[in-house]
Amino acid sequence: MIDWLPAGVEPFAGIAWWAVGIVFAAHAFGCFIRGAFGFGSNMPIVLVTTFLLGPHHAILLALLTTIVAQVNLLPGGLKDADWQVARPLMAGLVIGTVLGTWLFTILSAEWLVLVLGILLSMIVLMDWLDVMQGLAAHVNLRSVRVASSFSFVGGTMGGLSGGGAFYFLVVYLKHACSGAAALRGTNVVLSVLVMCMRMAVVVLAGRMTLTLLAEGLLLTPLVVAATWYGSHVFRTSPPARFFAALQFLLLAGALALIAKGIARLS
Repeated sequence: MIDWLPAGVEPFAGIAWWAVGIVFAAHAFGCFIRGAFGFGSNMPIVLVTTFLLGPHHAILLALLTTIVAQVNLLPGGLKDADWQVARPLMAGLVIGTVLGTWLFTILSAEWLVLVLGILLSMIVLMDWLDVMQGLAAHVNLRSVRVASSFSFVGGTMGGLSGGGAFYFLVVYLKHACSGAAALRGTNVVLSVLVMCMRMAVVVLAGRMTLTLLAEGLLLTPLVVAATWYGSHVFRTSPPARFFAALQFLLLAGALALIAKGIARLS
């Protein structure tokens, strides 16, 4: 036991040292992605660490470290966010997340993960074909009605699957926001809202333990450094490179979810 921890609190108890190393590496990689894009850390972290820690442990630890990362990103997010787009998205995300969480309790999680992966693949295809650009010729993507509709669908997807809201919303935000910095800042602000909702539910359910908090504390220096480096890469990258990397991230996330869904159903 680490001396400064209370008795009975043993971070990563019963987990091999090499597995703990992989957990640290996964959190570093995930928080680098969040630093660069303002979202997207949970999927790679959970996909890797679930096999080492178990799903509940992996998801709760990812929630802790991404909150730490988001605190570092929030000042810049508040400054750069496109608030004309962000405000109506907030209401849609809250309502959609509540609805999606309720639907999750009555539908099969295995099918939902697979459906989300297929849907994300379609979203990437929409981005490649520039469907949003064609839609923008007929509707105002920055209007309250359109923004609320997209965030409601994204929030519902996130509630259904435990994640994925921003993989859907980012295709919309890419066209609705005024530039790369506004896109990233809006992602940061909206991610804070969603994570605060999730953390409140976790705490109220009594799932946050001292051991989890200790593990999150041990990961904090690495998380802060990885988030800072991701932010640095964003600031020094041309917008075209940023959007190309974002498109790759969306496709990788979609394929990972499809593979995960198939594995659960087989």
